[in-house]
Amino acid sequence: MAKGNKKSSKGKKVLKGILLTLLILIAVVLVGARIYFRAPVSGYYKASEKAFVIPGLLDNMTPQGFDYDEASGMYLIGGYQKDHSPSRIYRVEKASGKSNGYVVLGDEDGNTLNPHAGGLAVHDGYLFVAGDEDASIYIYNLSDVLNAGSGEVVKREGLFETGYKGDKVNVAWICFSEDRMIVGEFYRDPNYVTHESHWITTNTGEENRALALSYSFSDDENSVFGISKIPSEMYSMPGLVQGMTVKDGKFWISQSYGTAKSTIRCYDVTGADPVDFRVQIYSGRAEEDVFIPIYAFDSSTEVASFDAPPMAEEIIFVDGKLMIMSESASMKYIFGNLTGGRWCYATDVGKVI
Repeated sequence: MAKGNKKSSKGKKVLKGILLTLLILIAVVLVGARIYFRAPVSGYYKASEKAFVIPGLLDNMTPQGFDYDEASGMYLIGGYQKDHSPSRIYRVEKASGKSNGYVVLGDEDGNTLNPHAGGLAVHDGYLFVAGDEDASIYIYNLSDVLNAGSGEVVKREGLFETGYKGDKVNVAWICFSEDRMIVGEFYRDPNYVTHESHWITTNTGEENRALALSYSFSDDENSVFGISKIPSEMYSMPGLVQGMTVKDGKFWISQSYGTAKSTIRCYDVTGADPVDFRVQIYSGRAEEDVFIPIYAFDSSTEVASFDAPPMAEEIIFVDGKLMIMSESASMKYIFGNLTGGRWCYATDVGKVI
């Protein structure tokens, strides 16, 4: 009996030693991963503060679009579901930072939809949601989105088409400035390649592969939901653009893909010459075409930039600080849970540029 007890005791000690070693190794890996992702962008974290926990992460939501409705004090976060179920828009109260449930995207008849929902933006009582491959924007009554019960389907009010002259821009993101709506596409070779007609060599010799369209606010017969159907100007853009916001006349974009660092860039095209390239757009009126000037986002118009954590999506300014929606902590990618990616941060850009 004594020998048996000794063997049993020795076996338990060996097992405990193995478990302890495994726990140590796991801790080392977790700490190492956190350092690996956070150290290269330590300046960003120093200039930022936590605003709220991104909702829907444990419910298969992969966050994409992001905007703030000042009248209701509500953040709106949209995205697609990892399991391909209907896409959602989550609501977060700015004052408390707490989630106020979600609504499900529907068409005009209330049938559920599951677009990538790469971008969303609030304007004049409506919520505009990127329709992606449809080359259109889905438009919802903002009151429905804000007031529907959690889990309810909201019906689409209509569409805003982003096709032109036999071509189209598949909307990956949306933003509004004081006098316009801007929508843009995402480019990455080889899996997200845009049409060659969108490829432009800028005046500095840089090769841009994506376009953004700028639509002025209008109430004439050639408009819909208070926005002209004909772009007033375009922007030639680099690849990997996930979102845009406009502040003080300057254009801020977020660029990201995979686990690499994100980059936030700021451009000022004031006084810039259009690229020597024109896009012909049918105006909707017989025998008439409109030629749209294109301005380049390149080294000649870039005025600032800084690095941010991986997988930055849409960006907005609230109370003077830049806020970035991230998908890194979603169930699809997970690693962001090691890096603080489940939080939306508010960043004082003056401290990082």
